[in-house]
Amino acid sequence: MAKKQVVAIDVGTHTAKMVQLEQSSTGVHLINANFVTYQDADDRYQVAQALEHLWEPLGKPPNQGNLRALFNRDKSEVVLALPRSLVSTKRLANLPAATDDQLANIVEIAAEAELPFQVNEAIFTYHDVRRTSDATSVELISTRRSSVTDYLNLLEQNGVVVSGVTPSMIAIAEVAANGGCTKPTFIVDIGARYTDFCFLENGILRFSRSFRLGGNNLSEHISRTLNIDTDAAAEEKRHISADEAPTSTWTAQLISELQRSIAAANLQREQGASDAENDAIEPENPTLSITEPEIWLSGGGARVPDLAPLLETELNVPTMLWHPLQAIEQHANIKIEPNQAEVRALLDEYGDTLAVPLGVGLSALNPAVDVSLLPKETAETITQTARQRQIFATAGLGILIIGGALFGGYTLQRTQKHRAELVDQRLASYAQPMAAAQTQLGRELALTEMLTHNISPLDILHALSEMFRDRTQVAWTNFNITNLNVPETARITFNLEGSSHNAINSLLGALGSSGVFTNIRPGEVTTITQERKQIFQVQVRCNLTASAVKTFAKKRYPMPEVPMDENESVATEDEPNIEPPLPKTDESKNEKVELENKENEDDR
Repeated sequence: MAKKQVVAIDVGTHTAKMVQLEQSSTGVHLINANFVTYQDADDRYQVAQALEHLWEPLGKPPNQGNLRALFNRDKSEVVLALPRSLVSTKRLANLPAATDDQLANIVEIAAEAELPFQVNEAIFTYHDVRRTSDATSVELISTRRSSVTDYLNLLEQNGVVVSGVTPSMIAIAEVAANGGCTKPTFIVDIGARYTDFCFLENGILRFSRSFRLGGNNLSEHISRTLNIDTDAAAEEKRHISADEAPTSTWTAQLISELQRSIAAANLQREQGASDAENDAIEPENPTLSITEPEIWLSGGGARVPDLAPLLETELNVPTMLWHPLQAIEQHANIKIEPNQAEVRALLDEYGDTLAVPLGVGLSALNPAVDVSLLPKETAETITQTARQRQIFATAGLGILIIGGALFGGYTLQRTQKHRAELVDQRLASYAQPMAAAQTQLGRELALTEMLTHNISPLDILHALSEMFRDRTQVAWTNFNITNLNVPETARITFNLEGSSHNAINSLLGALGSSGVFTNIRPGEVTTITQERKQIFQVQVRCNLTASAVKTFAKKRYPMPEVPMDENESVATEDEPNIEPPLPKTDESKNEKVELENKENEDDR
């Protein structure tokens, strides 16, 4: 499995966060992270300069590759978080029932009348699809095109091309679902300028809103009340309890907004079609119909001392501090394995503020989460560029392969030529023995062909004649043989005349038990009258058995019978036992010498 790497970026009010996740066969690993700060988020030059340092753990921005990166099988992409404050949501109810492919077109048509700004200025998508037998509803997510392009332009100044834009509430929901969120949960992510409120039920995002209250408001309030500068106030707020002045004023505002948000989430849950940005709901004594909910606090603003227990008391909902990094490490197959010790130290210090970038990265690795506000033209450009890079990489790889093949072919040709010469030399040495062997083999094959028995019609007639010895009972009147050159397919046809049915049946039985004929198929028996005698006629078809050739050969060439003594061993039919000639003895030599002497005397 090729590794897939994702760099997730969250550009906040004063801090930009980056995490790098890697997905492999062993699961998801967090291998890098970084944080950079700046004073004014509205100063684009200042933010762009700060973002240059965001890539220091990576060495360089992931999209500035080299030739080696072109041929790297590991995929790498950059995804960006879009703040919830820049996003509008709207429940589109009573849409026609449709498949997933049809739903995209239906939402596009319905969104034109529901978007809070002009269609040509908007980018939108949808999620949380709910279906019944006759209707469909979705939550429409939209934003201004300029809001997205501002962030994309900031990153392009550093040579980074973004392949996905994920709303922050989708990111928070994704990391919560991976971090053990099983109960109905209100997640409150308190940032510097805004607070994101998300309601999850069964691990699915059901409601979200963003309100303008964060850590900056608390720092400014403490600065005015204690008459100290903003930096000193930012440090002082870490030591003032949530229920103590001047922090208590900010805490009361936070409680009011949370009551409003809980009431809106409850209403949308009951009605299923309420506006997610509904600020007209009064926060007084909201009635909770959600069973046993919890509140999870995260972000830098959640570090205010005693904030969690105070909210639990005021809202009557169990409240706890949520550390997303620790949660996913504990509940999901996600390992925190940074490449450097400095990165580990950053994670220990800022891990509770990483809900958004972690969720953005996990959403990019999860194919089921397809919620992106990336402009279509940008997505098409990325796709086209990826194709061009793939074509270039393929062409370069092809050139390397062709060059290697040519060199290897030349080397192989030289090697094969040398081997061919050696083979020719060996074959030349075997030429004379092979010629002699071929001549001998030809003689033996010719002799074998001469000795091979071939069936003739006379063999078949002879076999039938032995069965038809009594011509007064059965005789044949016609005889035909086809395909005799191939005994296995030979077909024999003859007509029989018999004096009775029994005579014909006896002959058919003899044919079946002969061991020569098989597949005997008699036709219909008819009768005629000749010279006042009734004659039975039938046509018989049959074939030869596999052993017919051997049987006919034995009958045509019978083995001679050699008389033997009882004590002598009987030689087999296939291997006759022939005694070898005895060697000449000395007595025969002496007899020959005496005979020669006698002939010499006669000559004298």
